Amino acid sequence: MPATAAVPARDTSPIAFKNVTTETAEEVSSLLLCAIRCVENDETIAIDLMKQASHLLKPFSVHAEPIERQRSSSGGLAPWQINRVKSYIEDRISYPIALDELAEVAKLSTSYFSAAFKVTFGISPHNYVVERRVEFAKYRMLNSDAPLCEIALDCGLADQAHLSRIFRRVTGTTPSAWRRYMATPGSRSAAA
Repeated sequence: MPATAAVPARDTSPIAFKNVTTETAEEVSSLLLCAIRCVENDETIAIDLMKQASHLLKPFSVHAEPIERQRSSSGGLAPWQINRVKSYIEDRISYPIALDELAEVAKLSTSYFSAAFKVTFGISPHNYVVERRVEFAKYRMLNSDAPLCEIALDCGLADQAHLSRIFRRVTGTTPSAWRRYMATPGSRSAAA
């Protein structure tokens, strides 16, 4: 199944690799995590692992894309709508968020809102909410010792299995593996 992998560039805008398969994204993530782990011990191996990851992504078209696209004349959200929707999502991240609610916040019909959101953010409202839930889960894992089942509920998800599924789909790794990795000395500075 095709997926989109995003890799931060120097200006922190992601570079989108379109039509990357899930298996390729997972393999690239695995290679890069191994490179990060061994960079201090053997820089040559780390560079080789990064070259392998880069080689896997070469067949896919690459283009830089800002996190939020500039509002186009073809129906993006207005700045006040963007701010209201983002605030609403952040305030209600622990609860179910329906597309109808978001459309109401932006004072648009559901179908028009969905299209305008995609023009503005480059992804669907659902995928944006999922990404925000994953970011909130990362924050909770870094700043608390709460069990993953509790973090899943705090993120508005059904249970730990649900968190694991979406976390792996978005990041390429499981929440527990990510938490273990981030707990190792020096990993926070390497990930930043």
